Amino acid sequence: MRRFLAKDNVVAPLFNRSRFVVPPGVTIEGGVNFDGEVRVEGHVQGEVRCLHAVIAPDGLVEGLVAADEVCVEGEVDGAIYATHLHLAAQCNVEGEIFHADLTLDPGCYFEGKSRRHPNALQLAPREASSA
Repeated sequence: MRRFLAKDNVVAPLFNRSRFVVPPGVTIEGGVNFDGEVRVEGHVQGEVRCLHAVIAPDGLVEGLVAADEVCVEGEVDGAIYATHLHLAAQCNVEGEIFHADLTLDPGCYFEGKSRRHPNALQLAPREASSA
């Protein structure tokens, strides 16, 4: 398995100006902060902060996800803050979710607390500062 170590939230395996992909078999430690779409097909240990997040069927995020739109098809173990949140069939989410709009597909798994809030992104904790 390839392993990609990121420090201070600086990562760049595959991206273009509007899309960043964490490929299968890649693990990012530290987090991703990107002004566009992030697609997680691999593993992120840390925060994912972006405009639009897709956690692919084999993707895993262990940490916070904060984005205007979030679609989870894979697994998230941590808090999700989103204006529009979609938990797709066969996804696995454990943690707190904060959302203005929530869609749950039949077959999704969610264990935790859900809180509806018109400005869910404002509830997200500030980014961890670099030391």
